[in-house]
Amino acid sequence: MGGIKKACIGAIVLLASLILSCASDTGFVTYREGLFQGYKSLRYSDYQLALQQFLRANQGDPTRAWPLALAGQAAYQMGNYDQATQYLAQAEARVKGQDDGYLVVKAYQSLIAFRDGRQQEGIEALIEYVRVLGSWYSYPDNTYFEVKHICQSGRIVLPTLEGLVNHQMSWYESNAMQWGWMLR
Repeated sequence: MGGIKKACIGAIVLLASLILSCASDTGFVTYREGLFQGYKSLRYSDYQLALQQFLRANQGDPTRAWPLALAGQAAYQMGNYDQATQYLAQAEARVKGQDDGYLVVKAYQSLIAFRDGRQQEGIEALIEYVRVLGSWYSYPDNTYFEVKHICQSGRIVLPTLEGLVNHQMSWYESNAMQWGWMLR
């Protein structure tokens, strides 16, 4: 009898630990699925759905910067600049390194500042964006040099800069998804 009782207790302990480990992974699953679905929606220009999914990812892990940085990008693309500013500021507060959505934050903070007529703030964010972007490129493409030139000249043509930044963010986010940077 003693052996059966010990086996039952062991089985119960094992089952309880499995249930607890699955429960703790639920946040990561929500984070991962929200980022993946949000990124897919962002690429297909379904910004409202992307925003919802990024906020879902944020609920899965409210310590990471990526979901809010990308939520800021989605809100920007929808023309909700105040909302984008809030998400980007929250993301910036969570940044733990340059691979935590920092580039996305600086990109869209600069565009919002220029859009709002805050030239100095826009230039400062753009300088930081160019610095970080340059550190990511092994072999920079022409868009990097175009943005760097715009930054150095101080002649901001917002539609041109916006197109270049959107192109660069597409490249950066594609790599971040492909190499798993968003999931770290």
